[in-house]
Amino acid sequence: MEATIAIDITQNDRYTIHNAVTAEVNRLLGFSLPGPFEQVMYVIEKCYVGCGWAAYAYINSWMSVYQSNYYYQPGVQVHELGHNFNLAHSGGLDGNTYTDHTCMMGNPLYSDEVGKMCYNAAKNWQLDWYGGKGTQSQHKQLIDPFQTLTSTVELVGIGEYDKITANRYVVIKLETGTSTDIFIGFNRAAGPNAQNDEADDEVTITESGNNGEGYSQSYLKAHLVAGETYTYESFANSGRILTITANSIDLTTEPGIATVTIALQPLCSNDSDCDDGKYCNGIESCNADGICQSAGSPCGN
Repeated sequence: MEATIAIDITQNDRYTIHNAVTAEVNRLLGFSLPGPFEQVMYVIEKCYVGCGWAAYAYINSWMSVYQSNYYYQPGVQVHELGHNFNLAHSGGLDGNTYTDHTCMMGNPLYSDEVGKMCYNAAKNWQLDWYGGKGTQSQHKQLIDPFQTLTSTVELVGIGEYDKITANRYVVIKLETGTSTDIFIGFNRAAGPNAQNDEADDEVTITESGNNGEGYSQSYLKAHLVAGETYTYESFANSGRILTITANSIDLTTEPGIATVTIALQPLCSNDSDCDDGKYCNGIESCNADGICQSAGSPCGN
């Protein structure tokens, strides 16, 4: 719908303008926004005061505002709607705020002609898409490397989610025991992700705060082709090495499959690694899972 406001947009800032638009639209509709609508997009003919922005949106809300011709660029729309969905920005390998171009929250696309691109693994964990939010989905898996030292999983890109089968995942979350966790995905350039801007058909590794459950800046840490490994030298400050390896990437099938192995360095490799030299701690040995265990104290209580 079109609304004419009684203030001069060449003399007022964006907040004054969008407040005036809201008041006028409320009057025209006969109810207060958002009313029955989940999202509402405002389009202003041009920015004259306090410019330097293409669009903006309110976090976990319903309003997004676009100036000039940015409203018809899908990349801008999906970015701003992401804020409405409670998504924060996505930083890249350089640590800057917007430079993860595997994700629409990193501002990768500015064109009317391209827009088939989605969000990164951390954002996909947070959203209730693809079967549900976080562990509510059978296609999102939580792995605690401290509990399971080695895991091998098959990943499917969200662009081919409609073809996913049981025991395959769109996101793996690695639990670190802190609020910042690690998220692994397969950045398949197909379907709604066919115009992806970075790391086509590669395994991506992203870190994000808030346990991946709420608004938090994320950062791309690595993207892997088949045969490559990314290493955390001290996983979760444990002093133990964790590796993430893209074993294989098969694009000949539908859906394409990336097979990934996550492995945490065991605490021990033989019994001598476990002997602390204290008699009353009993005989200590290294079990098959690489964890030290005691046969019990010979000293009683």
